[in-house]
Formats: sequence, structure tokens, C-alpha cells
Amino acid sequence: MDDVIKHFERIRKGDTEAFRKIFLAHSDKFYLWAFKIVGDSYAAEDIVQSFFIRLWEKRNALTFSDEATFFAYAYRAIYNASLNWLRDHERYSYQYKLVVDVVATEDRYNVKEELIRLLEKAIEELPVRCKQIFKMARIERKSYSEIADELSISENTVKTQVSKAYHILRKKVG
Repeated sequence: MDDVIKHFERIRKGDTEAFRKIFLAHSDKFYLWAFKIVGDSYAAEDIVQSFFIRLWEKRNALTFSDEATFFAYAYRAIYNASLNWLRDHERYSYQYKLVVDVVATEDRYNVKEELIRLLEKAIEELPVRCKQIFKMARIERKSYSEIADELSISENTVKTQVSKAYHILRKKVG
């Protein structure tokens, strides 16, 4: 299990030492991300500290399936807070628009890449027969009747297994 996830389980129980470890381990990365957007060291510090305060306050409501999910949540929260700071400080209005355009393009790529990674991982975790049938149907693009003939099973079994795969994937990936 990822280190962040183990710490977060302890944080959810109110463990301030685990929270301190997460803060010390990741606050510098988050600061650099915020600073890259706002270009103001004091604002970047405030944004990161506010993120960690909200993280502590919402600790019981948040769940992360893995480290990547935690970082996606953290970066999105810091990104949004940074854009809000830029918006609220009109002297940076040009910079705000520039950052929105550049980062939105980066985010679309990163989110798509992350989603593909999570989906591939979830597919690999499907039960063996279910995974085999799902891959034949959706990746190899075989018809249900072709799969049924090849595996010597009924078309109804193929439909059931593909449906089961989608159900599992929706639960795991969202």
C-alpha cells in the first residue's frame, strides 16, 4: 500500500504525527506548483497551508484509493486555489489568463493519461475469465457470437461477463 495512503488512514483517526509527515514530505512540491502559477512566494505559502488545513478539516470525508489519487486531488485543489488568488488580484489578470490556457492544456493531457493508467490497472485486476472476455470484446473488438464460438460458451455468458466487467470498472475507476 502506498505510503501516503497508510499515513492518510492514520490521519483520518486524528493522528497529527502522520499529518506532519505528509506535510513535511509534500509541502515543498505543492509550494513549487503554486509558485509556478501565482509567481508570489507568500501567496504560494498561503495556498499550500490552506490546502493542508482543509485536508485536515475534511480528513473524515476524503478517501484516496492510491497515491496517484491523492496527488491528483492535491494538485487540483492547489491549482484552483492558485487561479482564485490570481483572479482576486487583478494586477495579475493577464498572467491568470495565460496560466489558465497553458495549465488547462497540461491538465487535460495529465487527467487523460491518469485515467488510462487507472483503467488499465483496473482491467488487469478483473477476474481471469471476465478479463479475457472483456478484452476480446472491447480491445480486440470481437462480436459476442465470435467470442462465444471461440470459447465454447453461450452469447449470454459473454454478455454477462462484459456487463460484470463494466460494473467492476465503474466501481474502481468511477
